[in-house]
Amino acid sequence: VFGLSVLSVSVWIHFASMEYRPFMGNRVFTAPIVLIVSAKLSVILGAIGCVGAWFEKKTLLLVYVITMIILFVALLIGVVFIIAFSEKVSVAARKELLLSIRKYPGEEGHDPNNFRKTMNSIQKRLHCCGIDEYRDWFTADIWAGQTYVPDSCCIEEKADCGKQIVYNETYGLIFTEGCFNMIQLEINRNLMIVGILAFVLVFVEGFSIVSALGLFCFLQQRDRYI
Repeated sequence: VFGLSVLSVSVWIHFASMEYRPFMGNRVFTAPIVLIVSAKLSVILGAIGCVGAWFEKKTLLLVYVITMIILFVALLIGVVFIIAFSEKVSVAARKELLLSIRKYPGEEGHDPNNFRKTMNSIQKRLHCCGIDEYRDWFTADIWAGQTYVPDSCCIEEKADCGKQIVYNETYGLIFTEGCFNMIQLEINRNLMIVGILAFVLVFVEGFSIVSALGLFCFLQQRDRYI
């Protein structure tokens, strides 16, 4: 039951974060996927363990214990790996985003990763502009050094409103705070949920291993006297 709950939450987090794929790449989705796979295996192995315990099948219990130990170690290593490399992923993602802004496509431009559509959507939703700040948009190749920003940066969005700002006169016209910190806050919140679930799953798996191993030893001992 717990495995199914973890699986459901992990799938929800995974799809809730899909909007950020063009920004952060596939690396940020590693944590939810690791948890989804672990939860799926836990559910399947849990069913095997229940059958083995109910019918007192030592072979099934032994398979359950060995496989759960492997899953336990793999999940533990995965959690540590994700925590250790989260900062490096963040730094790499920021560089990629700044590069994507420079190559920001125009209305009819080629946009294979839907960066334009996604960036506009997030700027509207989070009330932000650019990666670190609104001036990031001044480096975009399509505007050739002009102090323009996308219309999605405007507080009151209308056609070409992003081309009507003056370099340092933006108050009340556009959002000036960058999007990267806001995106990172949302992703870190999701990763924190994943981390908590992963540690709880590790604890539950550890308890299940000990219980199954105890039952296996009991059956082994009992059969000696039959």
